[in-house]
Amino acid sequence: METEHVGVATAVPVDRKSQARRAAIAATMGNLLEIYDFIAYGIFAVPISKTFFSLQSDTVALILTFATFGVGFIARPVGALVIGAYADRVGRKKGMSLTILLMATGTAVIAFCPGYASIGLAAPVIVVIGRLVQGFSAGGEVGGAVAMLHENAPVGRRGLYAAFQQMSQGCGVLVAGLIGLLLSSVFTPEELFAGAWRLAFVFGLLIAPVGIYIRRTVAETPDFLANAHHRKPPVRSTLMQHYRTIGMGVLIMLFWTIATYISNYFSTYAVRELHLSLQESYIGQIAYGVTMLACCPLAGLMSDRIGRKMPMLFGTLLTAVLAYPLFYLLTQWPTLASLILVQVTIGALLACYASCASGVLGELFPTSIRVTGVAISYAIGVMVFGGFTPAIVTWLIVLTGDKLAIAYYLIAAATLSCIPVLLVRDRHAAD
Repeated sequence: METEHVGVATAVPVDRKSQARRAAIAATMGNLLEIYDFIAYGIFAVPISKTFFSLQSDTVALILTFATFGVGFIARPVGALVIGAYADRVGRKKGMSLTILLMATGTAVIAFCPGYASIGLAAPVIVVIGRLVQGFSAGGEVGGAVAMLHENAPVGRRGLYAAFQQMSQGCGVLVAGLIGLLLSSVFTPEELFAGAWRLAFVFGLLIAPVGIYIRRTVAETPDFLANAHHRKPPVRSTLMQHYRTIGMGVLIMLFWTIATYISNYFSTYAVRELHLSLQESYIGQIAYGVTMLACCPLAGLMSDRIGRKMPMLFGTLLTAVLAYPLFYLLTQWPTLASLILVQVTIGALLACYASCASGVLGELFPTSIRVTGVAISYAIGVMVFGGFTPAIVTWLIVLTGDKLAIAYYLIAAATLSCIPVLLVRDRHAAD
């Protein structure tokens, strides 16, 4: 039995195995709903663009919508610094509770903001504010989730537990796809574009009760409690002393984040470029989410046995080889079957990489700065590489007139990501 200190004079007994299970469930569910709220904006980009951006050109409106999507990533590094330092000083569960409540606030803004037809230019301005709040929150979320999973993992199972972080992201896409399919089945396209899409964000407000649950029932991690008496370095010192490690973490994010947001862009790509229906595009997202749910734990288990590098290299190299033929097949035969094939294949290869990358990020940093280090690496990597991926891909397709531009972008990301994987030290066997 172990104890978690609460206040000054009380101590609550905590069974280590039970604590690990509750922490894993809380971190996974919290991350799932937070990623769902963040990704739902991209999945419902087409109706959002028509609601908040009243322009004659649908293409320009869509690019502005994705640019607003990218704005959320600008706030991520700030959130990573602020929330990461807070979680490293006062505890993981308090940091996670804060991120979840902030995400719920940003989601509520998008769910209930009037459209351009009602309040004019104020509509996109308010949406940008909501995205900034979401981005600030997401900046600290991944660091907190990785730290909670990493620090509660049983001996020899850090890779498996860390893989739950990426699995929960895939589940977030799965839930978003299911909600999209449900809404597109219940409502006509006209009703969906007229405002029924907002129900997806109303559903996302379920994140708030999860935050309350985490704050009340989940114990603080043993690693944090063991190091709680140590003086925490200022954020500036953290950045200066660990800038090489943070830089490595950022590079590890390259393929992870670009492939993730290309996968999330599929709903728009399927409708705009392939002329598939919204329902078919959501089924593709569901297939991707199911693939993540199945493959991430397997990749995590494998990384505990053979190390993190081999699965990561397998994911990047095979993506570089298969991306062009997969997208060529999809553009030449744009059917639901080919869409599912592409999304399942990319999802499986991304699971091999990202599930292990979560473990690598957790192992790069010591306990005293783990949330801050992971959060900053993730936030900068997502902001630089992934946040504007939908806007960049849309722009490249318009500029070149080539629907395969998305494949070239993914191949470049997969190839370049082999470099940090080869350079990083594999610590899977270290205590």
